[in-house]
Amino acid sequence: METNCKEHFTNLNHQLSGVIEESFTSMHSAKLVDLFQFSDDLNVWVELLSGGTDSTILLSAIQEFELGFQAVVGGQYRYSFIAQRYFLEQICRFVYLSTNELHLRHWKLGLRDISWGSLVDNDNGIFSKVFIRAFFSEIESEGDHMATIASKLYRESSEFIHGNFNIISEIPSSIEFNSNLLAKWIGFMETSKFVALFLLFMRFSKDIDHENIHRIEEMAKEELGGIEEFNLLFVS
Repeated sequence: METNCKEHFTNLNHQLSGVIEESFTSMHSAKLVDLFQFSDDLNVWVELLSGGTDSTILLSAIQEFELGFQAVVGGQYRYSFIAQRYFLEQICRFVYLSTNELHLRHWKLGLRDISWGSLVDNDNGIFSKVFIRAFFSEIESEGDHMATIASKLYRESSEFIHGNFNIISEIPSSIEFNSNLLAKWIGFMETSKFVALFLLFMRFSKDIDHENIHRIEEMAKEELGGIEEFNLLFVS
């Protein structure tokens, strides 16, 4: 029995290796390599915030991003979308709870549930004018647009969790490479990246000292260049 079990997972590992090879030799290879750099970008934020912000949730989000990446290049597509949605939730939760020590402590103790609805609440959520105004008032007009993007992404990602029939029928029944699903995950994660960086810059960029601000300059210009107010952070 033990031998059969081991053989099963050895064969499974061989299949995964084959799909990983196909993923990185596909037309999506360049985008995968570029997207994986985001893990390093997020760790820069962890370092910059280490002095005064509890980064437990941010670290959890990074771990989820890497697990989702591992799943998608290995052909485990449903799990990669589950990880992608959880990454989005954790980034939003991190920003939301960074403003309230009591709520953060209650959440850690299991005394408070932070729902998606509360995160994107029109009046008090992380995309609301009152929230953005407190940390980066110059971009409060961007909130409604970003909330629409994040909510649409959350809704579409949720289809892979709820197991809607059209999604189930699209996912391979065995471990095999699927170009369409890989492309869809990359698109979802690129949008998650955009939302995450918007939130991190909105919430924390004005608190970063002059000596370290250059470490996030490339992120702003490459990913958020369309929002001019972020670029002004780097004008000496």
